[in-house]
Parts: sequence; structure tokens; C-alpha cells
Amino acid sequence: MNNQRRSLLKAALAPLLLPFFGHEALAAQPPLSEISEIRIIQAKDPARILDRVSTSGFAHSMAQSVLAYIIESYPKGNLPVWKKPLSEIDLHSRIPVICTHVVQGVLRHASIYPVDPCWIMGQMMAESFFYEFAVSSALAVGPCQFMAATARGYNLVCADRHGQPAGFALREDLEPEFKQAATYRDQMRALRREQPDLFGNPAKLLRTLVNAQAAGKPLSAAGTYALALDRMDLLQASYTASRDNCRLFLSENFQNRSIFSPQDVAFLEKFDQRVLYSHSINAMVKMMAENLRARGGNILAATAGYNAGLGNTDSKYGVYSTYGRIPNFGETVDYVSKILVNHHEITRRIV
Repeated sequence: MNNQRRSLLKAALAPLLLPFFGHEALAAQPPLSEISEIRIIQAKDPARILDRVSTSGFAHSMAQSVLAYIIESYPKGNLPVWKKPLSEIDLHSRIPVICTHVVQGVLRHASIYPVDPCWIMGQMMAESFFYEFAVSSALAVGPCQFMAATARGYNLVCADRHGQPAGFALREDLEPEFKQAATYRDQMRALRREQPDLFGNPAKLLRTLVNAQAAGKPLSAAGTYALALDRMDLLQASYTASRDNCRLFLSENFQNRSIFSPQDVAFLEKFDQRVLYSHSINAMVKMMAENLRARGGNILAATAGYNAGLGNTDSKYGVYSTYGRIPNFGETVDYVSKILVNHHEITRRIV
């Protein structure tokens, strides 16, 4: 984008930015940098990041950069995840608080491995677009999209096992659905292990079946494959029904609540801490620090591990085993790609 177009864009955005930054902040904004720095292999020495993050006003500058990026990128239409226009979402209250928690987490866990706070902001944007009550189709919850099992590893209370007495939560009749969904999920995994070719490489199996049929020697296992497919269809339908009930349970208990209400926060502390910044962001930064340490500072492999599981980023080949890899999963590749862009756009706007 040339300077003239950028000037026109800033002029058009000025009225939108005023509620967030004020006249003085807008007037003082420098031109956007065309260059942002990301070291793929992050240094183990925390001094470089800590010196920057510890600077007075860094969290504020990062918050302004994130807000400016969102405002410029989504002037019309609904925001991802929120499914509402920017004008209906109070991001100017949320983002500064989120940035403060990110900086605190980076400082707290620097001894594990230094984490770039702008990367975490870009990652959270890809995960949930900063929506505290986001619930994914896989039942990941909160701004950092933690699955319950992972969250409990960081001592977070989760809705499926909140441990409160009867009458505490709404729609308690739906709580058993979490266990039922887990059972169906385990059965589907077991079936995939039993039939690795059918569910892992169906194209190869289909070719084998077609060739056998053409040769007049149909495979005796064809009937077994058909039964396995029918079984998987039934399990998938049952799992989907249970999962949808789990999402309904979460939705009923999140509805009309606010993380800025002391009364609601008191409930959420006991019901599901994944939606609260202090818990989820601290856990996210710590997990990324642990992933970076496990992958020799490779931020791409560490991030892929957050999305797909760290075990899926293993590499068995010589020097590469230290740094890991990005697994060939479409969702994970898309995830890491978005975060790279988010990081670039955030860092180039920091004053």
C-alpha cells in the first residue's frame, strides 16, 4: 500500500479510532513499518524479550497495536467467532486487560523459555478472536481454547467436572453428556486403530478393492469394512448428539454473564476457569514456553503443538529432532499461517 492510500485509509478510520485512542494518540501515530521481525528459532536467553516487555507502557502499546489492526482489518461485517460487528463488541476494554495478563505471563514463565507476547496475541486472535465464551466444535473453551483435559493439566477448573453441589449450574441434566461424548470419542479412536487402512488411507484401500474385483477375486474382508463404516457412522452420530448437548450446557451457563461482573466471576471461578483471563492466559503462555523448550525454540513447531498436540510435531531425523516439525494437517498449517500474519501486523504497528 503506498503512502497516499495509507493516508486516505487513516483519515477514514480516524472517527472509528477516536473512542479507543483519543485525539492525541491518533495524531502521534507513526507510519506503519513495512518490516516486522520474527525469529523462527527463538533465543533461549530471556534478556532480549524481557528487556522489551519490561519497558514501561509496553502492554499499552501492544494493546493499541492490536486494536488498530482489528479496526483496519474489519471495518465492515461481523468479526470472526463473535458473529457481531465491531461496533457491538467492547474490545477497547478487553484488549488492554488481555495484554496486561500476557505480559505478566511472559515475565512469570521466562525461566521455562522466553515467549514473544505479540505472538501470543496473534495466537489468541487465531484461536478465539479474544472471545472469552468461545466454544469450539471440539469443546475447546475460552479465549485460549483449552480442551478440558489439557486445562486440568494446568490446574484449571472445567465445566465437565466442576465439582459443585447440585443446583449450582443450570441444566444439570446435560452434565452426563460430557462423559458420554468422551466414551463415543474413545470408541471411534479404537475403531480407527482396528481399521487403519479403512480410516487412515481409504484411497489405497479402495484401489485394492477395485483391483481385486476387476481380477474376479473380491476381498473377503469387504464385508468387514462395510460393517466398520456403518459402526463409525453410528458412533459419529451419537458423539455429535452428545457433543451438541455439552455445548448447550456450556451456553446455558455462560449466557448473559460478564467477565467484568464480580458476581459472574465468582460463579465462573467455580464453574469453568478457562473463560477467565487470569487463568487461561497464564496457562497458554506457560504451555507455549514448555513447547518452545521442547522444540529447541522453534516457534512454528511449538505453535503447531499447541493446536495439534506436541507429540505430532516430533521429528526423528538427526538435527531436526531438536526442533520438531509442522505436521501435515490442513487445520494446523492454516492456524500457524494466520498467526504469522497476525504477529506481523501487530508488531509493525507498535510505537
